[in-house]
Amino acid sequence: MNVKQYLGDLNGGGLLITESRTVAEIQLKKLSDKEWKQLIVGENVLQKKSSQTALRFANVIRKRLETMGEPFTQLLLDVSERAYIQLLMAAFMVQSPVIVDFMRECLAEALRTYKPDISNEAWINFIDDRTKVVPELSSYSESTLKRMGSNVIKALVDTGYLKSTRQRQIQAVYLFPEVKELLININKQEVIDVMECTQ
Repeated sequence: MNVKQYLGDLNGGGLLITESRTVAEIQLKKLSDKEWKQLIVGENVLQKKSSQTALRFANVIRKRLETMGEPFTQLLLDVSERAYIQLLMAAFMVQSPVIVDFMRECLAEALRTYKPDISNEAWINFIDDRTKVVPELSSYSESTLKRMGSNVIKALVDTGYLKSTRQRQIQAVYLFPEVKELLININKQEVIDVMECTQ
């Protein structure tokens, strides 16, 4: 796996909770590229200040949804808000495998050693350590890596793993049955273990 595959779209934003629902609805309509662009840019359904921002967010979300498949996209629109956010987190992790490693090495490890929180430097320390395994990480600027880290931390807060972006106290997260069932059905069993912090 090269560094771009490892990081995925981490620079493109966090869970994009509000926007993802809109894009999921559009995806299921199976529109042409022209119709897709008309909705995102022409009608500005994501309500962004610029067409470039709207397209960037829409494309990031579309890639995540396509990676997970149509049953995933359909389920997004049929579950409770909390289950919906868990599904978005699962897609984020699959698209950016670095998050899986971060959750294993920082969150799960902290739980195993009875630490109540993770430090403000947890992400940067993790990246420094991962650079030994993925040397290409060193080609990214510190500001870019920090921005990626902010997106990861915000996603962990949104999903309930951390209390807040400032108070990084670790909280227990229990996956909803429908989330587990879908991840098993689309052959993403390993994501369940990481999301439950058992690996």
